[in-house]
Amino acid sequence: MSLFAPNNTTVCDSNLFNQEDWLEVVYIGSAVLFIMALRGLSKTETAKWGNIYGILGMTAAVAGAWASQFVCDEGYWLIAVALFPGLIIGILLAGYVTMIQMPQMVGLLNAFGGLASALEALGLFLDPNAEYGPNGFAQIDSSERTAEVVIQTIAMFLSMIIGMLTFWGSIIACLKLNGNLASKARVPPFRTVITLLIMAAIVAFCVLANHEGYGSGLGLMYMLFVAALSSIWGVLSVIAIGGADMPVVICILNTGSGFAGVCAGFMLANKLLVITGAFVGCSGAILSVIMCEAMNRSLWSTLVGGFGEGASSGGAKVEGEMREIGLEELAETLNSSKEVIIVPGYGMAAAKAQHAVAQVTEILRSRGIRVRFGIHPVAGRLPGHMNVLLAEARVPYDIVLAMDEINDDFQKTDVTIVVGANDIVNPAAAEDPTCPIAGMPVLEVWKSKLTVVMKRGRGAGYSGVENPLFVRENNRMFFGSAKPKMEELAGRLLELAAGGHAESGKVADTPHEPAQEPDSEATVAAEAVVARETYYNLGVLKDRYPGEKRVALVPSICAKLYEKGYAINVESGAGVEAGFSDDAYKNVGCVILPDTATVCDNSQMVFVIRPPAVDVLAHLKGKYCVSWVGRLTDAGKKEIEIANGEGVNVIDVTAVPRITIAQKLDCLSSQAKIAGHRAVLEAAHEYQKFFAPEITAAGKYPPCRVMVLGAGVAGLAAIGTAVSLGAEVRAWDVRDVSDQVESMGGKWFSVDFKEEGAGSGGYAKESSDAFKEAQKATFHKHAKECDIIITTAAIPGRPSPRLIEGYMVNSMKPGSVIVDLGAEGGGNCELTRKGESYLYKGKVRIIGYTDMGSRMADQASTMFAANMLNFLTHVHSKGPEDGRDARSFISAFEANINESPESDIIIRSIVCCKDGQVLKMPPPPQPSPVAPKNTDAVSTPGGVGQVSAVGGGILASSQFLLLVAAVILVIIAIWAPRTFIDLLMVFVLAGFVGYMLVWNVQPALHTPLMSVSNAISGQVILGGIFMVSSDEVATQVFAVAAIAIAAINIGGGFMVTHRMLAMFKRDTR
Repeated sequence: MSLFAPNNTTVCDSNLFNQEDWLEVVYIGSAVLFIMALRGLSKTETAKWGNIYGILGMTAAVAGAWASQFVCDEGYWLIAVALFPGLIIGILLAGYVTMIQMPQMVGLLNAFGGLASALEALGLFLDPNAEYGPNGFAQIDSSERTAEVVIQTIAMFLSMIIGMLTFWGSIIACLKLNGNLASKARVPPFRTVITLLIMAAIVAFCVLANHEGYGSGLGLMYMLFVAALSSIWGVLSVIAIGGADMPVVICILNTGSGFAGVCAGFMLANKLLVITGAFVGCSGAILSVIMCEAMNRSLWSTLVGGFGEGASSGGAKVEGEMREIGLEELAETLNSSKEVIIVPGYGMAAAKAQHAVAQVTEILRSRGIRVRFGIHPVAGRLPGHMNVLLAEARVPYDIVLAMDEINDDFQKTDVTIVVGANDIVNPAAAEDPTCPIAGMPVLEVWKSKLTVVMKRGRGAGYSGVENPLFVRENNRMFFGSAKPKMEELAGRLLELAAGGHAESGKVADTPHEPAQEPDSEATVAAEAVVARETYYNLGVLKDRYPGEKRVALVPSICAKLYEKGYAINVESGAGVEAGFSDDAYKNVGCVILPDTATVCDNSQMVFVIRPPAVDVLAHLKGKYCVSWVGRLTDAGKKEIEIANGEGVNVIDVTAVPRITIAQKLDCLSSQAKIAGHRAVLEAAHEYQKFFAPEITAAGKYPPCRVMVLGAGVAGLAAIGTAVSLGAEVRAWDVRDVSDQVESMGGKWFSVDFKEEGAGSGGYAKESSDAFKEAQKATFHKHAKECDIIITTAAIPGRPSPRLIEGYMVNSMKPGSVIVDLGAEGGGNCELTRKGESYLYKGKVRIIGYTDMGSRMADQASTMFAANMLNFLTHVHSKGPEDGRDARSFISAFEANINESPESDIIIRSIVCCKDGQVLKMPPPPQPSPVAPKNTDAVSTPGGVGQVSAVGGGILASSQFLLLVAAVILVIIAIWAPRTFIDLLMVFVLAGFVGYMLVWNVQPALHTPLMSVSNAISGQVILGGIFMVSSDEVATQVFAVAAIAIAAINIGGGFMVTHRMLAMFKRDTR
């Protein structure tokens, strides 16, 4: 018997539409189980049962169809021949695929779903009696019969078109994801015209095939033309879309697979096919919308393709230097942090680094450090791609959080590590409305105290937009492939855990600090000193400046210099005030000499904090003196003139240019860190109340209110210390560094006046008079409210700017404290007395100390010495590779003092005079500006325009769509037969249920959701089962092929879902 016949019977003498009651009940049960499957996948805790429900639903549906009246004769064994090999192939594919290859696997399953529907459409067309429709001929009148056949035919053509488009589109997507085709968007010339011509040709061939009729040879040729053109359409559509848009493409193709199944359901009048196809189609459609919203792009713009091709023409130009971080510094910083967030991107997947990332995570967590992950919806090449990779590496799923869950926590995070991500952490999306990714929701990693970006190169992301994060003051670059770099980091963290000196639970220094923390004095002293040959003599002088307690080189640094071939002469008592005894120096190989003159006479280069007196200079003729000169200041210029007159070669440690490679030499930053921290301690000592809010039996006490003016290195250090003591901190700077202030726990306030405050060299510039007036009004208001004011403003070579006037001090509360770190340059406060602390009018303590470093002499000396070690090491790097130590120091140093373009900018900048000639300081390099802020965009959701995922304009409006729906429903009511209306009702309700279920799925489960929906789309197997008993051999062949292909989907989809879900584990700590 044919599939359809004019005598009111179909396959096996049964009517497709009039199914037995028990089979309808099976279908209902299967539909309920599929609903439970999708609902189970909404949460990680119930996801495994969701997969089991899906397997039970599919088993019931296939078994019911196999046992139904529509299978007879050879159909029984043909189903087995196709079904079981297909299941085995699918299970084997899913069992051997790696999690890295999961996007390819999902794409392949999408392809199989589309292909099975297309094969069934072709098999139906080859049955010459299919023109009688699924209801048979005799039951219905001619008008309804005509409508029935028209609907069946349209559904058949759509099943063929959507199925082949999905199949070839998925194949191209798989090839792109696998690297067989370049992931770059390739938009063919005249693509729009070609596409329109293809669509017109498809319609024409469908009309011709329908004219020739079912089962005709010429009609078959036209159907093959339709299949070929649909395939070309699929190839052209996907090849024009870049690799980073693959999450959206995979979702759209998943939608195609589902709706091809819906068309097969309408074609064969099967309600369960319509239901499952609607579930799958809605799943893919909703995920597509979620992905588009996560990129702030419309679905149409994604499908058009070409996004990110070449450099972006939009967006502000990013200027500044990327600052690198070394392995040692990164390991020390992580090991001394409390809160760490890791943000993985496609670079982690490409490098297969998830296991190394998991190892770093486990080491840090074992040290008591809180580690979490922040996942962007479009990170990777598949929805939920990063979640699956981390689950494979056994990272607990409850420390892996979605973007919306973790964005508010970045400002409380010590370190954020970005692993192979770019656009999803780009501040320009929130701050620059002119760039192509404006409005795209991103992970706000720049609010962390420190961000470390791990990537292979310096290029822009997929969008072509340069990333200002890379040049921000609180960011460091860790270049290299993610896997080996994370493995190296894990190894170093293990070494620190075994015997390193970093302490868990202490926040790391800000990025301005020197990277190399010296070993403790006790550790160095305990080691036997091995006699070594030395090549260059260094001297360490005792500082004679009144109140100066610091020493230029500490024993632990001297030990390292001795290893590099330096002989070190130390004046007796040089380090005593800083806590370093002469014996400590002797224990590391230094020679202790009795006085300054002896040290100078026996050294080629001497180190001292403050510039030496004239009587000392007489002993340094023709030698180098390294000290804190301040060559841009008037006092510094006088010191240089005096030293040059004595024939001394002067090196100024404060003249280090602010460029990436010079960060480790920057003693201004390291000493400013000390000053900011100490300023808060001095204020706390004088302040006679609690810092933190207190509720006691004796009453309730508010927190201390602290205002910090100037948020450079010293200001940020002050903010961090005050916040850690429990104070309520507010801060301001002439530059907009609100993100850095907030990352330290402070609150940013601004002056209601627009003026660019960033000056050359990364410092603030002098403000205009109009700005100063607005500034004073703002400061006066805050001074009345605050208990402590700490000022840190300074402009190199100029007097300190006046920020606090006398009338502001008069308005402050009794018991208030002002600490003026600008006292050296005249003070930021009008009433500051340089070097003094006094009580103003019996109510406000004003502190103008200029020796904050000496008040923490041990720490300040240690950091200064580390800067000096880095200075010498930098000079070594300019020498020959086989002699990068003391042997090559003087030759490498003097070779780079000249003004040639090849000379080193750092060495040229710090040498003030040599051989009786005052050297001109080279122009400072371009500063690394703080990225401009769009405060509206950051503070309000509507600051940067949001793009509708379904596009804009009248055609995408709900009113227009409602009008279109109304017109379609009127046509259906007038023309469509009852059977179609029943199926349409089922489709609408199933679509609504699918919509409600899929929206509630956790982002971490989006990949398992897609694989389960792939398995459910294998429900199209029912069409092949109903067609396999046909008397038409050609129809049987295509039915068997459809069963086998659909079985691969079923077996592969459920198996790969099982594998993924088995990897998800809870945090057991």
